[in-house]
Amino acid sequence: MIVFSEIAYPVCIGFAVTFVAGVLISLTRSWHGMVTFDTLTGPQKFHDTSTSRVGGLAVFTGFLAAATATASPIYELLFVFGISSIPAFVGGLAEDCTKRVSPTWRFLTTILSALIFCLFTGCVVSRIEIPAVDSFMGFQVVSIPFTVFAVASLAHAVNIIDGFHGLATGAGIILLCAFAVVASMAGDHDLVLLIVVIIAVLSGFLLINFPFGYVFLGDGGAYFIGLLLAYIAVMLPERNPDISPWVSVLVLAYPLIEIWFSIFRKTVRRGHQATRPDKVHLHMLVYRSFAKRIAKALKNERFANPAASVLMWGGPMTSLVFVLLIPLTREWSLLALSLQMVLYFFTYRRVSLQGRNRVLQRLRNQVRGCKASSKMHR
Repeated sequence: MIVFSEIAYPVCIGFAVTFVAGVLISLTRSWHGMVTFDTLTGPQKFHDTSTSRVGGLAVFTGFLAAATATASPIYELLFVFGISSIPAFVGGLAEDCTKRVSPTWRFLTTILSALIFCLFTGCVVSRIEIPAVDSFMGFQVVSIPFTVFAVASLAHAVNIIDGFHGLATGAGIILLCAFAVVASMAGDHDLVLLIVVIIAVLSGFLLINFPFGYVFLGDGGAYFIGLLLAYIAVMLPERNPDISPWVSVLVLAYPLIEIWFSIFRKTVRRGHQATRPDKVHLHMLVYRSFAKRIAKALKNERFANPAASVLMWGGPMTSLVFVLLIPLTREWSLLALSLQMVLYFFTYRRVSLQGRNRVLQRLRNQVRGCKASSKMHR
């Protein structure tokens, strides 16, 4: 039986320290702004005021404070999560401050963090429930590189979806809730408690980041959240053999589909590279279409940014609904994952076509205006 009173103290500490640290970062921005402010130009910039992007520092500090305050058996797991995340967090934080750390170097830091996690915990992806493949997954020379690459990839997937106020943090909280549901069904008492502590830490930051983005999560924070999700995704089926590893993939469907499709899209588009940012991620298209309409209806343009986040939270919410409704088997997980992929592509196609139609309409209006002006001069 899960007794949440066991972690009431670390939950309060984690929430409070994260919130206070975030507030302090925001209030002292005039002191460190020349180093920590985000740029206002670029294909993925949707804010018009200088804002610090080192909010990940608040999240990491709150996480360590919660770990220190924990006396239950999850104490060791929390510290392993924190220590193994240091390379990726530092690499992301360096990019947040210097804007000069290349994607390759940042990916290497996430690789290092994932490797430390595997070595410290002994947890790796040892099965994917495909007999021909599982016979090789039993060898560490295969399972460790596979796990390291998967964990590092998810860290970057969360960084990709970190585009609007509260999007990555809110999505992370929802995905953690889905993992908590699965862990509870499996009777994994310790993992549920660990997840609750992490949710408390992220909630402390969400209050500052959403809806108006007083502090940004930054690469360091996004990598950290992505790694925490990935660590849990690996541990859950390994600690509970009755849970299919595809359940973890199902829970993380939104960020995983986003990174898979982003790589494919940038690879096939002429003049684009997989490591270079563009402005046609799904959350950006949703912002330009539905979110702006909502803000217009509310007569406040500032609501467009958080509205995009709320709309995109539908992705992780779908995973949460699925784990509540379906049996946690490989077949059901693959079916639900396929449905999520179809839903993603249908949504992407709809909003992208709407965007093209608006562009074409503006061009037609410009042409008509030119013709009308020409007739008047005649």
